[in-house]
Parts: sequence; C-alpha cells; structure tokens
Amino acid sequence: MSTPARNAPYGGTQTIRREMFLVGLFCLATIAIVVVSMLSAGIYRSGLTAAHDRISGANRQISAYVEAHLEGLAAAVRIMAASPDVILGDAGGEESRERALTYFRFVRLSNPNVKYCYAGYEDGEMLINTYVPPTDYDPRIRPWYAAAVKAWPEMNIGQPYRDAVDQEWLVAISSAFFDKTGLRGVVSVDSTLSRMDGLLNSIKSFDSQSNFVINTGGLLLVHNEKNVYINQNMDTIVPGALKLFKGDAGHIEYDLPGSGTRMAYFTKLKINDWIIISAVDRNEVMEPIRRRIVLTVSATALVTLLLGLLQLKIYESRFVTPLMTLKQRIADITEGKAAGLKPSGFSNAELASIADSIEGMTESSLGRKAAELRLILETTSDGLLVLDDQGGIMHYNRRFLELWNLGGALAGEDLNDVLIGHVESSVLPESTDDVLKKDHSPDSVLLHLKAGIILEQTARPLLEGSHVTGRLWSFKDVTMQIMAEEKLKLLAATDELTGLWNRRCFMDRAESEIAQAARLRRPLCLALMDADNFKHINDTYGHAAGDAALKYLADALRSRLRVSDTIGRIGGEEFAILLPDTSLETARTVLGQIRTVIEGGHFVHGDKELAFTVSIGVTAMPESRVSVDELLSVADAACYRAKTLGRNRIETQICEVPGLSDPSRKQ
Repeated sequence: MSTPARNAPYGGTQTIRREMFLVGLFCLATIAIVVVSMLSAGIYRSGLTAAHDRISGANRQISAYVEAHLEGLAAAVRIMAASPDVILGDAGGEESRERALTYFRFVRLSNPNVKYCYAGYEDGEMLINTYVPPTDYDPRIRPWYAAAVKAWPEMNIGQPYRDAVDQEWLVAISSAFFDKTGLRGVVSVDSTLSRMDGLLNSIKSFDSQSNFVINTGGLLLVHNEKNVYINQNMDTIVPGALKLFKGDAGHIEYDLPGSGTRMAYFTKLKINDWIIISAVDRNEVMEPIRRRIVLTVSATALVTLLLGLLQLKIYESRFVTPLMTLKQRIADITEGKAAGLKPSGFSNAELASIADSIEGMTESSLGRKAAELRLILETTSDGLLVLDDQGGIMHYNRRFLELWNLGGALAGEDLNDVLIGHVESSVLPESTDDVLKKDHSPDSVLLHLKAGIILEQTARPLLEGSHVTGRLWSFKDVTMQIMAEEKLKLLAATDELTGLWNRRCFMDRAESEIAQAARLRRPLCLALMDADNFKHINDTYGHAAGDAALKYLADALRSRLRVSDTIGRIGGEEFAILLPDTSLETARTVLGQIRTVIEGGHFVHGDKELAFTVSIGVTAMPESRVSVDELLSVADAACYRAKTLGRNRIETQICEVPGLSDPSRKQ
C-alpha cells in the first residue's frame, strides 16, 4: 500500500489547500459574525449614549446660560427694589425721579439683555426711559405688576407678556416694594422673547433640535414658533407629557403629533419654575447609527474575504509547501536517495537559538540603559513624567510625586488611572485645558494647582525617526517666582501708603477711560481733591499723624465711590478721581457727599481724635477729546479757586480751552 502512496501525484495538495481555506474561512466568518454582532450592539449603544450626551450637554449649557441671564436681571431688580429713589418715584420730587431714571438707564446700558427697565406705582404712575405708554395705560393691571404682587415677598422671575404698544413678546423679572403705608409699586426689568429664544437656540447639537421653556404647570413660555405654541399647555399638545418630568433633570421620549418620536433632555431651573427642554427627531439620531452599522457589516465582510485569501497564501507557504517537501524528503530517504534541503518552515530550533541570543543581549543592554535613565530621572530637580503615544505611563521620578502630592496613593491601584486622574483633578478649572494636552506647542504653560502651587509645564515629543512614540512632560515649581513678580507689579502700580493707584498708573488708566468715553460719546468727570491745612497736621502732630490722615482720606474715597471709578494719589496730599459715565451735576453731588462726610468725621492718632476738611475741583470732559493732563489742569484750577474762596468746598470749571492751568499753588 506504500507504493501507490509514493507514486500518487502532488495534486493532493489542492485538497489540503482547499480544506484549509474552507476551514479558515468558516472560522473567520464565525468570528466576523460574532464581532459584527458585538460591534453593531456597541455602535447602537455608543451612538445612542453619544446622542444623549450631546442633547444633555447642550441642554445643560443652555440652562446655565438662561439661569445666568435671569440671575443677572434678577440681581438688578433686587438692587433697584431697595433704592429709596425707586420706591419714592414721583413722590420723592424731581431730583429723586431723575436719580431713579438714571438707575434704570444704567441698568439698560450695563446689561445688553435688558429691553426695558421701569417701575409702576399703586397710584397708577409709571417711571420708564424712552417709552411712551398708551393714554389709557394702567400699570396695576399689567401681567408683570400682578405677578410681582402675587409672588411677594419673593421675586417674580420669568413672566411672559405682550408689550402694550407693539405687542412684542417680553419676559419680565419683577419685584414688589413697600413702604410704611404698604404696597408702593413694582420694579421690573424686561428681556425680549426673541433674546431669550436666541439664548435657547444658540447651541444646537442636531439640525432638528428645538429648545423651549415650560413652567411646572406645563404652560409653554418660550418657543421659537411663538405664534404656534406660546401660551399653550404641553399636555394639550402631547397628552401625558407632564408625567415624564420626574426629578430635576433627565432624558425623556415622547410622540409629537405629525412629527414622530422626539428624544429630549430637560432641566428644571433653580431660580424659578421653568423647565428647559431640548428635543430632537429620533430619526436624525438613528440614521447615522444605522449607516455605521451597515458600513461596519460591509467592511467586516470584505475584510473577512481578504483575510481568507491571505490565509490561503500563508497556509500554502508555511504549511502546505513544507509538508510536501517533507513528504518528498521522507520518500527520498526511504528510497535511499539523497535528501533535499530541509523545509524552511521547520527551522524553529535555529530561530529559537538566535532569539535566545538576541534576547540575552537586549536584556543586558536595556538593563544598563534603564539604570542610566533611573539615575537621570531621580537626580533632576524637575518632576518628570513620560507617557507613550496612547497616554500610558512609561516612567516618572520621585520629584514628580512630590510636586503632585501623590506619596503612597499609588499602592494597590491601577497606576495609569490613579496617577493621570490625580493630576487632572489637582489643577484649578482655568488650568484644566492645559494639563497633559498633546496638542500644545513646545512652549511652557503655567498650571495653577488647588493646593496653591504654580507649576511650569513643558512637553517634548519622544521620536523614533519621524514617528512620535510618546511625550516627556517636565514640571517645575515656580510658585515663589510668580508670586514675587506679581508683588512687584502691584508695588509698581500702587501708592505704598494708601494702596491707591500711583500717579503713573492713574494717568495711564485715565487716558484709557477718556479714549473710551470719547469713542462712545459718554460723559466723564475728573476731580482733584486736596486736604486743607495739611501742613498744620504734619507740623503740629508729626508726619505719622499726616500719614494716618491720608489713609483715612483714601479709605473714605474707596468706601463711597464705585468700583468703576479710578482713584489715585498724585501728590503729597492731592488725590485725583475719575468718574466715567457721570455728568458734572452728578459728580458734584457725589463728591459733595464725600466732602460732608470728611468734614463731619475724624480719625484717631494715638490718644487724639483729629479732623480736617478737603477742597475739591471738578471738571467734565468736553465733546472734543482732551488729554488727561488738560483735564487735570482744569480741575486743578477749580481746586485752587475752592482754596482761595475759603476751603472746605467744591468748585466746578468747564473745560473749554485745553491746557488751562493756574501756575500758583496753595501752601
């Protein structure tokens, strides 16, 4: 039976080839089906999760915007509701009325979201800028007024209503205010519904996404299709919808008649009873998921076929041909012929020997290199972290652990998750986008840690030829250096005794304010204040008393002027004050109050209570732009006149001719 076997043709290899191909193809097809099923399920889950994340992320961001928008308006209403001028209204006289209107105008100018700022009173009067209500207009019956009275002592936030003149949709934030006699009226700030709709639709994660607002009763308050849905109840449009809004936030699905299934995420605002809803068409979400699954199935089928063909070639070269050669060698030996060459596929012993030699040499070389690397890492003063191109940890030194306060936190934990997670959670929010980010340039960046430390981070790529295999991150503690630099900047800009801006810094800031006021055509005043008979305090009680007087004066100015005002000590007992967005009349009133406070007050030095007065000169910027030196010269002339006329007074002077200055000065 051996003879026929020896004489059998090599055509038998086709059978082995075919069988190996079919077996391999069957295995690949089975694996492909399993992989495709798992991938399809994963694609579906991940696609749905990603869609949920996109919708919820957009909704949370919109909710934050809307809540911040409402909170900003509510803060303005709180301040105005506590203002005596607003509470008195017309009853406080013309001056009080003008101050109230000035407050309203300031709120509008300072917040672009404000359309109207106004107050209505129980006597039917109304205070508002640049708005003429109808002749029969009664604020007491308007929705914003009734809602504020009903909500008192709380504030009514988010009352939609139509304007009495042009029927534009507005959203009101209003608060009732009282005096000794009871309800005086309501102060309110309005934002347009189109502005609110702009906020809602400023962020969209899908083309079909719509963002709208309902209250807890289901009433649609804000929607981009105002004429279709505003003032309708969502339960009427989508029966049973209100039952879906459980908890403070979450994902829901509902069927919108005529539009199909909608996937949505809602957030209940804390500031009022609004619910922000972001909804998208489910088909838009599912379509790319279906496309990805079809593409995955097609690609997997093609790869399976190609791998089957590749497998056939590999099997043929690695197994079929060596087996046939081995068969021929056995046949030759059996027949006493000289055996042919050994099949190349069976040289494993020689390869193993070579592999052992290479492995031994490699291990020895790598051991030396690793020792050198450890020595370098541990002796440098910088913290070092080496990551591979996948973000996995390759090396770090002891200094790195010290800088990031890791200590023994790595014991028994997954090294990569704990270390990277600790680093990312240790920085302040403003540094989150910079820490360990591959897309940064080689330039160093500063990381501010929650522990109060400032680290200088530098990244360098690890290269093998032109291929990046990882990154070396170095960290240097520059806390003391940065703190010293900041302290020097502050010392260079402020007066050491009073803490106010010094002359140089005041002049720089004043030039900038003047340029802005001229560009925007807004009023601006500059005042020069001088302590009266200051030399007498120094001569009688000593320079320490004089220093105490200057500190007292600086504190008085700081406590009674706005944050937007600029105060500087420009001479021994001279103080300059810049008041942007302030008319000459208002500046005189404000500074007159400060002069009165200083006149009636005193400061303590040792066991003595001392007092002094001030003379003030004020000027306003003319229509044409002037320099700060020119304004200061005019204010100085006005201050000198106040000194000449008896001190402890305010004098104003119009800035008509640039460069006015009185060369003589008081002593």
